[in-house]
Amino acid sequence: MLQWLVPRFLLPDYTWSTYTPTTLSDRLPPVSQPAHPHVRRFWGIVHPYLRRFSRSYCGWVGIAYDNQIAQLPFGLILKWSDGTRIEEVLTMEVARKAGLPVPRVICYGEHPDTPHAPISILMTRVPGRELGQVYETLNDEDKASVCQQLDQYLKTIRNWQSPWGESRICSLLGTPLRSVRVPNHLAGPFESEQELNNYLREPAWLGGFPSETAYSDALNRAKRMDEKPHRIVLTHGDLQHHNIMVYEGHITGFLDWESAGWYPGYWEFTTPLRFAQESFWWYHFVVALGGKSYLPELDCERALTSLTSASYYW
Repeated sequence: MLQWLVPRFLLPDYTWSTYTPTTLSDRLPPVSQPAHPHVRRFWGIVHPYLRRFSRSYCGWVGIAYDNQIAQLPFGLILKWSDGTRIEEVLTMEVARKAGLPVPRVICYGEHPDTPHAPISILMTRVPGRELGQVYETLNDEDKASVCQQLDQYLKTIRNWQSPWGESRICSLLGTPLRSVRVPNHLAGPFESEQELNNYLREPAWLGGFPSETAYSDALNRAKRMDEKPHRIVLTHGDLQHHNIMVYEGHITGFLDWESAGWYPGYWEFTTPLRFAQESFWWYHFVVALGGKSYLPELDCERALTSLTSASYYW
């Protein structure tokens, strides 16, 4: 009944426009300079009021309130979650310039008093639903189309040349990486893949193993990664079905770039595969997308997980 009483742009399903495919850039677009600190602080004052308003707004339109992804009228959302950084904002802008279906950043605020969530992002809402919510309802043609589109997006960014050299592992800006895969969720930058490997294995301990032999076997499996040098490529870093929005068989949103950066080539695929059950459609989707080339690395990754998972802060 509500949709008949108020303008559509006030409703939570309103979006600015349906994404129209564009030519993808074969080169890394220019990275914007961060907004002036005074501008970031100004929006940092405004955004808490928007989030507070979202609570009332969600009650009014009858949807669940989420303080990390706050729904707003006029086709807007406010993202203010753990780990949201300027690096995410500027990576989103680069990806959008390159033709990927990424929300438009309206403004972003700085919050020195919340170091765990130092940046809030006001952005446009994209149409569609999460891939995980609709995948089983898609026909074979649409499933193949979604996989092909995502493959094009990943290949595009993986072919860009890093401004930080061929070996450095870091964010788009050359700063530390943000990833739930590492202790305290921040790591690097690293000057080589070997340095990254050493860092990832450093928290290994034998407490979760039945014997020292089992621990040594897992450690040896993890160390096989040292024998497999990889090209360092731009990586989304959080390839999950809930970060892909789909409408009528087309990807309309590629979301959550907080973990993006320059990583070894396997990282994009083994990260979502490490915990995926082989009976789950997502496992086979990622394997078909490119993960098949990195199944030996996946074995190393799973061994690494068994060695270090108790040391991570989730």
